[in-house]
Amino acid sequence: MKTNRYNGLLWLLGMGLFASCTSSESSGSKPMQKEKAKDAVSFKIGEVSEGKVGQEIQLPGEFMAFQEVSIYPKADGFVQKVLVDRGSLVRKGEVLMVLEAPETEQQLVAARSNYLKAQAVLVASKEHYRRLKASTRITGSVSALDLESAQAKMMADSASAMGEQANLAALTQIKSYLTVRAPFDGIITERNVHPGALVGAGLKQTGPMLNLQQQDRLRLVVDVPENYSLGLKKGKPVTYHINAMPGENFMGNVSRRSGNMNLKFRSETVEIDVSNASRRIKPGMFAEVSLMPEATEGALTVPSTAVVASTERQYVIRVDTAGNAEFVDVRTGQKSSNVTEVFGNLRKGDKIVVNARNDLRQGMRVVAN
Repeated sequence: MKTNRYNGLLWLLGMGLFASCTSSESSGSKPMQKEKAKDAVSFKIGEVSEGKVGQEIQLPGEFMAFQEVSIYPKADGFVQKVLVDRGSLVRKGEVLMVLEAPETEQQLVAARSNYLKAQAVLVASKEHYRRLKASTRITGSVSALDLESAQAKMMADSASAMGEQANLAALTQIKSYLTVRAPFDGIITERNVHPGALVGAGLKQTGPMLNLQQQDRLRLVVDVPENYSLGLKKGKPVTYHINAMPGENFMGNVSRRSGNMNLKFRSETVEIDVSNASRRIKPGMFAEVSLMPEATEGALTVPSTAVVASTERQYVIRVDTAGNAEFVDVRTGQKSSNVTEVFGNLRKGDKIVVNARNDLRQGMRVVAN
């Protein structure tokens, strides 16, 4: 009996020790589990992808005449007639002004007389040379020296006639400058002279005599920042509205690009041709132009919230195969409301932290929430 009682006590004591160890082990495992939970941080996980950033940008633009010229006098003279005024519609070749220069007329008459005289002398020289050359058929009738002299005089008279002809043509051209004609269809937007005024190419002019603009067709000029200029192609559709015409929207296409960057503003100038047959739009008006550049070639895209920017760097947080955070430096390109182009050591399909924060450290374990 004593032996059985002793064995029972030993069994109870062993069970108590086992329960105590089990309890201590379970209580020790709870802090370890809590510490592991603390090591892993829960974030929203996304992927690097390829796609177009559909960002619409708005830029100010200015309307300019498709063609514009300031008309200055090409010849000295007095204004005789002014046949147009500010706002006049003119056609190409139409007479705008008539100048008078009496001395030019007299010079032209003298030049014409000198040319006719030189022509007459040339005709006589040619005839004399022809007769001498015909006489050489009879041996000894004409010396070689006389024939050569006649030929030289004929050539000199020919050169003199050509010079007088050129002088006559120059004065005739100068006289044509006294009649001022329109170089293209357009509207006179400025007039600064009146009959009796002295004008001339050598005189100091305060301004042009007339200013002519083509307004039935306009250029809408826009300066595009360099970040977007590479994605803007010729023929790209654009929309615009004019500040002076609220409520109306217009459409057009990029007609031409300057091909260089403005060094002051770091922008490229592009032009949109605008049909303006009604002439409602005036040169100098402003417009708000909306356009959507093409995506940058070779760019990857990530959610905009995935890009972390600090004073020193710009990066995204990639999640490696082991689930650890890895910082990858990137450069950003075009941006939209929720997507950003990035360039860096990334590949399509890489896992990244979408809701990145500054407190996340390199190497920390990341789990998807």
